[in-house]
Formats: sequence, C-alpha cells, structure tokens
Amino acid sequence: MITAIDLSKLRNAEFLQFGSLFSGLVVANDPAALNIAAQHEAFKSRLEETSALFKLERISPITQELVQLDDRRDKAINGLTAVINGYCNHFDVAVCQAASLLNGNLFLYGVGVARLNTQAETSTLNGIISDWEGKPELKAALTALNLTGWLTELKTANQLFQQKYIQRTQEYGAANPDTLKAKREETLAAYYELRKFIEANSVVHPSATYEKLINELNALIDQYNGLIKSRPADSPPEPAPAPAPI
Repeated sequence: MITAIDLSKLRNAEFLQFGSLFSGLVVANDPAALNIAAQHEAFKSRLEETSALFKLERISPITQELVQLDDRRDKAINGLTAVINGYCNHFDVAVCQAASLLNGNLFLYGVGVARLNTQAETSTLNGIISDWEGKPELKAALTALNLTGWLTELKTANQLFQQKYIQRTQEYGAANPDTLKAKREETLAAYYELRKFIEANSVVHPSATYEKLINELNALIDQYNGLIKSRPADSPPEPAPAPAPI
C-alpha cells in the first residue's frame, strides 16, 4: 500500500515539487507497462497547469513594479509624517500649531500606515489625501508648512499603485480563469486517482515492478511527511509572499 500523506499541508512550491518527483518515479517505472498511463497523464497535465499558474503569480513584471510603487508611497507617508513630527517641536508657535493640526489628523488613521496590508494602506492613504485636500483648515496647514509637494508625491504614488494593482489582477484573470487553489484541488484529485490505480493494479497484477514503484513512492512520501511533522503546529500552510502587502 502507498503511504498516506496530507498534501493540503504542503505549501504550493513543496506541493509542486512533490508532484514532480512522484510523477518522475512513475515514469521511471514505465506507466504504460503498469497499465496506469492514462491516470499518470491526467495527473501530469493537472500538475503542469498548476505549476504554470504558480509561476505566473511570481514572474509578472507588474509585480516588481508594485513592489517599487509600494516602497515609493511608503517613503512618502513616512517622510511626510517625520517632517510633521519635527515641525510639532518648532520654535515658531504658528508652525507648531499647523503641524499639530496635521499630526492630529494622522493620528485618526493610526500609526504604522506603511506597514498595513495592500488594501488597508491604499484605503488609509486615500482617506488622508481626501482630508488634506478637502478640509480647509488642513489644506491651509499644509500650505503654511510648504508640504504640498509631499502630498502630491503621496497621491501620485498611491494612484499609480492602485492602477498597477488593477492591471495585475486583470492580467491574472486574462491568463487563466482558474485560480491556483482550484487548480491545485484538481491536481489533488488526479493524484488520488493515480494512487488508487497503482494500488489496485498491484493487487490484481502483483509484480516486482509494482513493488519497486510503491517502495520508491513510499520513500518519497516519508520524506515529505517528515517535512510536515517538522513544521510548527501553528505555522500557516502557505506563508504570505514577500513583501507582504503586494
């Protein structure tokens, strides 16, 4: 019998590597001779489709642009916040009051805006920009401190980020209507079907070749079961990509 493994606990890269190695062992033992060629081909096809989707998420040139734009808007909000904090200690009372007004508005949106996830940061920055462009007292404070250039930079970077984010989403949708999760589930189903046929044929048509294949597959599965067991119980099955907000 083929050893059981909870493939749902493997991360996407691990799952694809396992599938590739599993397929390679089947090929090395001649699936046609073992009467499992059709099931193996189905599994291999689903695996290739899943791999293509996985690679698409990581090779899109827009992804790198998003990283750069996210860094640009992070620097803008962090720099703007730092300048305002500095002005809060200014010796000129009028300057200090204007800075305190802007700082009070920033406080409403919380600290660490640049560390928020993608959508949260976008929404928060839009809120800040809307306040500073729409509320006369904040607009006047910004002008008094000569920080309109900072606001323009923040707004531009955030708008470009939003545009690129939508572009990448459209790119993924146009490339393939299937999601990686759905395609992975299809691959899992094909894996279990292939495994079922290997086990059934090994019982109906016992041979040294089947025994060899099953021993090799079990050795592979044991390695990945060990990987799963070595992972902390509270470790997420699929870590967030880096950088996290993208």
